[in-house]
Amino acid sequence: MGNSAILPSSRMGTVLGVAMHCRLLLLLILTLHPCADAMTVTSKASGAGFFYGHIASDGEPVKGAMVTFYHGDPIHSLTVFADEQGRFLSPDLPWSEGYALRVRRVGWQDVLIEDLAPDPAGRWLDINMQRFTDPGEMIQKLPSNYWMSLVLEEFDDRDHLLEFKMQCTYCHQQGSPLTSRRNYTRQEWVDIIYDMGRRSAIISNSLKDVLPDYLMAAYDQRNVLEKLPAFDGENGPLPVPSAAARRGLVEEWNLGGPTSGQHDPMVYHPDGSIWTVDGPMDTLHKISFERDPDGERKSYLIPRGEHKPGGVYWKMEKGDRGGVKTYLAPHSLQTAPDGVIWLTLASGNQLAGFDPDKETWDIVDLEEGINPHTLRFDQRGRLWYTVTATNHVAMFDPETREQTFIRLDFPDLQTRLITWFTPFFLRYADFFELEDRSAEMDGVSMPMPYGIDISPVDGSIWFSQLNMSHIGRIDADTFALTSVPTPFISPRRLRFDSKGNLWVPSYAEGTINRFDTLTMQWKESLDIPVDPIGSEVPYAVFVDQKTDHVWITGTQSDTIIRYEPESKNWTFYPLPTLVTYTRELDMSADGAVWTSHSSSPAWHVEGGIPKVTRLDPDGAPDIEGSGLFDGTGPAQRKAPRAAAHAVKDTFANVNYP
Repeated sequence: MGNSAILPSSRMGTVLGVAMHCRLLLLLILTLHPCADAMTVTSKASGAGFFYGHIASDGEPVKGAMVTFYHGDPIHSLTVFADEQGRFLSPDLPWSEGYALRVRRVGWQDVLIEDLAPDPAGRWLDINMQRFTDPGEMIQKLPSNYWMSLVLEEFDDRDHLLEFKMQCTYCHQQGSPLTSRRNYTRQEWVDIIYDMGRRSAIISNSLKDVLPDYLMAAYDQRNVLEKLPAFDGENGPLPVPSAAARRGLVEEWNLGGPTSGQHDPMVYHPDGSIWTVDGPMDTLHKISFERDPDGERKSYLIPRGEHKPGGVYWKMEKGDRGGVKTYLAPHSLQTAPDGVIWLTLASGNQLAGFDPDKETWDIVDLEEGINPHTLRFDQRGRLWYTVTATNHVAMFDPETREQTFIRLDFPDLQTRLITWFTPFFLRYADFFELEDRSAEMDGVSMPMPYGIDISPVDGSIWFSQLNMSHIGRIDADTFALTSVPTPFISPRRLRFDSKGNLWVPSYAEGTINRFDTLTMQWKESLDIPVDPIGSEVPYAVFVDQKTDHVWITGTQSDTIIRYEPESKNWTFYPLPTLVTYTRELDMSADGAVWTSHSSSPAWHVEGGIPKVTRLDPDGAPDIEGSGLFDGTGPAQRKAPRAAAHAVKDTFANVNYP
């Protein structure tokens, strides 16, 4: 097995049968080849010039092609979309040389142009793309949700289908090039499922009996080649991005290494920098843009104290974990009113405060509970967070150092007793051989407090309980608890809009759901219309408080999704990197949406390195208004067609069949 990005914090999930983190056992390690050497700059920069041009195939425009410019080391990329006439236009770029360009549209071979230099008057690029003639090659570029949809077709039991989506996409995409696109035998699938059970992806015995057969049938060469090429059409197998999506500009920054996992990103509003927590590497990262348009990176190792590898789960550590020794497993981060950045350390069972000005740490041990998860600050500067393994929501006041733990509701007495005994199980985890025993468990049902947010209306604290199908409210003054059942399973990271509506994603069902916290009623449930229908797994939402637009992670489909409640309009923004597994969203003051790559392991991601992603919904230059394509703009010095060649396939070693 290769380097693993599995978080040791998931070990407590094994104790309780909670599927917190899922990692697929691979039988073959592949070496990934980056798709390009260079990269571009932040869209706000200007100076050296820009590129523009036309993309065609056999004389017809390639509509909606993604045009990605690369610059720097570590790589920073910038992506714009071709319009319906195949025209594209980059923003002004700051560097006078050193660019590479990749053009991608699923259905066509990637094109790479290297050693490019922009021009102040514009550098014209005339690009010709070649259609795939081999359907087996073409379908390798499809996002993972298309492949997973083949498995979903095999189910005739809805409960089994939802259980599969819940457990088998917890920390990586299902159906990605490095998880499923080969002909495993039934026994190999049985072994993989068993190994996943040891790593907390625990499924029921009834699903264990049938899932290997479903996976074999779904990914059988004949089934794959019969069904997936059928999505292809005149414009390729994927929908052409809408006009709204084509106004978007996507930037990505490589961050960390092949054993990293950028679990959550955060905009640091005092200076606009971006911070992330690298769970496997116990590291806090910062990217700033004042001095380097490609991003200046700085990393801070979180103090590990007396922890052993595995943190509080050290007795569950067995064998080599790909050379990765994780002690703390930082999970989430938020900024306090005084500018200190606070983190949850899942395996360390601690909170950590980092002062960006002094570069000093404040480490706080939890007085109760196990496995701190997601955190938010209320209007009084108190830190509220979920505690997944012991069914708590907790509060920490950085000023008074007060800690409060609120035990949430349980579905039954047995679950309550198991949770109470969790510290005992953890203390003797090696004796009970919990990692192996978990693989033999008959599914999971333990409640797991997960997402959390603060009401802008009355300051109350709201949370979700994954596996229990509940959300709940905690009074900010009395700490009184109100529990609310959800009409769907798998509520994850929820967020408020400005009016007091709570938007809750159902991860397994692929829906977003609106709960009116003023009337205490569920108002609507919306299927996310990602093709193939039912193949999305929305991990988190973020609501723009100015517009109340709901932003959603396209965790399985390599997209970021916007829903506009007033018009009921959906916009799907394709992302340029295959296997973009996302968990958290944030928004900067300019309205750009930020997320990060959190696939575990990281080498599932195309290129093998996790990234931070910025989407500016209105950041792309105006092609029509530029005058470049109608003779009214700068002189069109059409250079000879640039030398171009097909990019070496990042997943060349796993071409199917």
